[in-house]
Amino acid sequence: MKNILIRFVNGFCYSVAITMAVQLLVMQITGEAIMLPEFAERFADEVTAFCVQLLLVGVMSGVTSAGTVLFELKRPGLLWQSVLFLLVMLAAWIPTACYLWGFHKYLTSMISSLASIIVTYGICWGIQYKLCRRDVQEINQRLNRKEV
Repeated sequence: MKNILIRFVNGFCYSVAITMAVQLLVMQITGEAIMLPEFAERFADEVTAFCVQLLLVGVMSGVTSAGTVLFELKRPGLLWQSVLFLLVMLAAWIPTACYLWGFHKYLTSMISSLASIIVTYGICWGIQYKLCRRDVQEINQRLNRKEV
């Protein structure tokens, strides 16, 4: 549980910091916040909408980061770990993308959200695959040393 919490907090903090930096940069350049107007209309002011957006992006990323703990389970193989991680990730990303960016309404939002999901999943899976291969190689080396 401690490892899950640490990963959640790290993922949350990193994504909030990155999102805030990108948003502030875009606001400096364009003078407008990157926010779906219908999302912003749900709140009394743009600052509250911006804070809610940061919070939800942080939770979405925190869940993704915490979900990588699934790759450390010893019983299921890499295939099951990969499927479980994808399901956890989608459970956080799709509702957030629908609420914040109109994933279910706008083609551009759907394309950018799916691209983000694929890239994020690919990076997490790739790292875990390399770690798994390294572990298998170490086990094989130990077994080979015992045989000699």
